[in-house]
Amino acid sequence: MSTLGIDAYQLTTLLAHADEGRLHQELNMAFFFRKLPKARNYVVFAGLRRLLDGTLRFTPDEIDTLLRHELIGPALKARPQVLAALRALDGFEGEIDALPEGTLAFAGPGRRTDGSVLMVNGLPVSLYTPMIEVRTSLLTAKLIETPWLGAINYLSMVASKAARVVEAAAGKAVYEFGGRRTHPDAAVDAAYAAYLAGAAGTSNLLAQHRYGVPARGTMDHFYVQAAERDGTPRPDTERQAFGAFAHAFPSASTMLVDTYDTEDGIRQAVAATDGKLSGIRLDSNVNPESVQAARALLKELGAPHAQILVSDGLDEYKVQALAPYVDSFGVGENITCSPDSPVGIGAVAKVVVNGYGRITMKIARGSGKATLPGRIQAWRFSDHDLIALQEEAPPTGGQPLLKPIWRGKSLLAPLPSLENSRAATGRQIASLSPSLRGLDVSTTPRPLVASDRLVARIEELSQLS
Repeated sequence: MSTLGIDAYQLTTLLAHADEGRLHQELNMAFFFRKLPKARNYVVFAGLRRLLDGTLRFTPDEIDTLLRHELIGPALKARPQVLAALRALDGFEGEIDALPEGTLAFAGPGRRTDGSVLMVNGLPVSLYTPMIEVRTSLLTAKLIETPWLGAINYLSMVASKAARVVEAAAGKAVYEFGGRRTHPDAAVDAAYAAYLAGAAGTSNLLAQHRYGVPARGTMDHFYVQAAERDGTPRPDTERQAFGAFAHAFPSASTMLVDTYDTEDGIRQAVAATDGKLSGIRLDSNVNPESVQAARALLKELGAPHAQILVSDGLDEYKVQALAPYVDSFGVGENITCSPDSPVGIGAVAKVVVNGYGRITMKIARGSGKATLPGRIQAWRFSDHDLIALQEEAPPTGGQPLLKPIWRGKSLLAPLPSLENSRAATGRQIASLSPSLRGLDVSTTPRPLVASDRLVARIEELSQLS
């Protein structure tokens, strides 16, 4: 990530802060989301590895761009101490506590420890799982907010959607096929996030190179159409294309059979391989009836062993309907773009302890955009999460969710491998109740309970004008 990929107001406000001598004040900020995205019972937190890959330094060309900016440039030239600080920036320095990659996060109506609804000033208060808590300089805080939120929002959006698709597949393999529906850089992130959430692999080779995500593919319509020749019937060229593919990949010959006519395509695929094809892919008019018809035809032609992979604009609901009849799924834009929740998970970043050491809370009365004050820790129990102040004593039986990740200028320890994070995510999803794992919005969301001391702090700060 380029450090210059920030909102302009990050630098305009930084310059105003600098005039007050606050450039290097230390503060605490929290990254979180206030409510669950549409049709979600949980969020799979993803993006930690991605944001830690950031360099957090400016190139000379980027500094020149700032100096040429019509508003920022003159203000920056008039404040050489800020310009020097930007030039001297060399990586993140501070403290980061974060959820491990792939941890399930929740948000929703809060409760007190006695089970009653958490109300303050007559209004309900929502609670949420904090995702990242940061202590750093004001300068650094202004530079990380936008890119870190971009990574968290996108990767968590994809991971959360992929988890639903994998759940709907009922044990059948799901492959992420959506690289051509998003930006090329985002496509690699999407493959990573989908695999973290349980997908079996991706079509994206760069994701395998960068992260070790298994890359899989079949063939495309381009391949079949490229075999057409004048004077040769299309069924013949289709059969010849299938034969050439099987020769190149005799143990992995999955044929895309619906370029022209699906039934005839199946016949040509079986004939071209003497019935030894690995499988077929259906990419159009996919429904339970068409899949069952394809299965019956394969059996009739002597290839009952052939696997059936389906694609064709699938989402979790189509996958659920098809799961009893197919062997695997290729899901594209409905994972990488998540059109029912296309703006991420609503993650935001807010100051919780400012540079003067004051614990602060965004209230915004009437908007519902309240934040939790100070440094927060979430404790996971089998049947609820307890949201507490970080300085509180650990509750008996609870597992702390935020883990120390970074101190000073380096990681405390290497991040878990993607495979280990993926396995941990799978265990967490498997431990959820059926209503939370299901595709419908649960009528009994996971209980989120505020500690008594957190409630007291919220009540105290909400009374301040």
